[in-house]
Amino acid sequence: MDRERIKELMEILKQSSAAEICCQEGDSFVRIRRESGEGQMEAETSAGPVSQEAMAQTELCGDEVETVPVKARLVGTFHLNQEGDEQPAVECGAQVAEGQVIGTVEALGKWTAVVSPIGGQVIEIVAEDNSAVQYGDVLVRVEPS
Repeated sequence: MDRERIKELMEILKQSSAAEICCQEGDSFVRIRRESGEGQMEAETSAGPVSQEAMAQTELCGDEVETVPVKARLVGTFHLNQEGDEQPAVECGAQVAEGQVIGTVEALGKWTAVVSPIGGQVIEIVAEDNSAVQYGDVLVRVEPS
């Protein structure tokens, strides 16, 4: 896939309300995601034989699954676990209930629970454990059940 095709895909994403776009052409695969900042995008490419994982991701993107992004409500450090726990509150693929704790954000020594706004399945954990997050950053994506 050449640079012009990737630019064309980025323009398509800019003009849509989608969060990401995936495209496979022959042995090439690209996924372009809209970042939390306005106008920023991230492209992930692969040349050569496409892995089964990439194929599955392409199919997921093509299914236009409506997911609900769970966003950070404050600046701090994102944790997949609750204060004092070593096990993650949720994992990718887990079913969650509305209001269920799915992680925490630590700011100034205080741990604030991050809860799921809906019941459904955790499709993607976007933020890495123990990573710095900004207000509005997507932490987790949940597919409504």
